[in-house]
Amino acid sequence: MALIELKNVSAGYGKNIILRDFCISIEEGKLVSLLGSSGCGKTTTLRTIAGFIDVKAGQFLYDGKDYTHVPIHKRGFGYVFQSYALFPHLNVYENVAFGLKRQKTDKKELDTRVLDMLERVGLKGFEKRLPAEMSGGQRQRVALARALVLKPRLLLLDEPLSNLDAKLRVEMRVEIRRLQQEMGITAVYVTHD
Repeated sequence: MALIELKNVSAGYGKNIILRDFCISIEEGKLVSLLGSSGCGKTTTLRTIAGFIDVKAGQFLYDGKDYTHVPIHKRGFGYVFQSYALFPHLNVYENVAFGLKRQKTDKKELDTRVLDMLERVGLKGFEKRLPAEMSGGQRQRVALARALVLKPRLLLLDEPLSNLDAKLRVEMRVEIRRLQQEMGITAVYVTHD
């Protein structure tokens, strides 16, 4: 059964419609990559699923339920931005713990989940570092950990590796796939590469 379905969705920015009668169905546990040139609607599709862009026509179903007008904060999806979107004044631990704190997670559970996730992404021992003290690949791992620590069923990745060199992109693609499979998460990955 499909976890995500966009049925005849039209969406865009203001009067500029990017997606017209767009349909896609994604099964649970799959990693689907949206590949294409700039301006073809990849990120618009991702942002529509996330709830950053309103659906003008059609329907978005998540796990069989109508999520077309569900607000972003009630969707519970993980999102990894192209620019990492880390808080520069927070250290690695605090960045990864941010969402759990907003959910009012018990301190002991929060600590366990953050430290476990940092170990999974290969950043054990980096808890006190600030984003400015880290390489691009390390910052990307922090962004990935911050999304995954919330245990989302759906992970959305918006060109997460575009700021990395070619060798590191290959390594991180493998790492993302490993984590996605290990955790059994459905993922939608946008890339032009």
